[in-house]
Amino acid sequence: MSHGQDVPRIDESWLNDRSEYQRNFVHGLGNPQGLRVQYHLETVAADAEPPPPHPDPLAGVRVVGEWRADDDHMGFPGVAHGGLIAAILDDAIGRCAALRHRWVVTGRIDTRFRAAAPTGVPLRVEAWLTRYQRRLVVGRARMLLPDGALVAEAHGTYLPIPAALEATMVAGWPGFAAYLGREDLP
Repeated sequence: MSHGQDVPRIDESWLNDRSEYQRNFVHGLGNPQGLRVQYHLETVAADAEPPPPHPDPLAGVRVVGEWRADDDHMGFPGVAHGGLIAAILDDAIGRCAALRHRWVVTGRIDTRFRAAAPTGVPLRVEAWLTRYQRRLVVGRARMLLPDGALVAEAHGTYLPIPAALEATMVAGWPGFAAYLGREDLP
């Protein structure tokens, strides 16, 4: 993983919600029960992953975050609940699509758990897209222990937000229309 290389400049609000909403369970800072994962970008070496099928200005860029489970996040004693791990991996892949100004919903996600995630330990989250098309986004994510050991990995397929769901979201928070870039919604 190379750090400090040139990363495409983007509006940070597309990576971490800086709107007045901020209620997303995984990354929203305004959700008192949320996990509050915040993301940044890192680049990987050109040969670290296969080239994308279509030119992508964000190829080689990964969304990276960190999460530390506490006692409120346990499944078994001392171990983070797997459902929370899956939610974080899902959210991180979704942030990859948001970088491209695409709002998507999860169509399918397959999560494989490889090791227990102990509470109180910083867990690294990495996500990247493997396929990007107009009607379909496919990505991968993984969670790592501080020594680099794999906790879990996910592969997901994401679809554009349906119009009916956009309308429901805007009805719940009218400011979401601007956030979606859809000033045409009521």
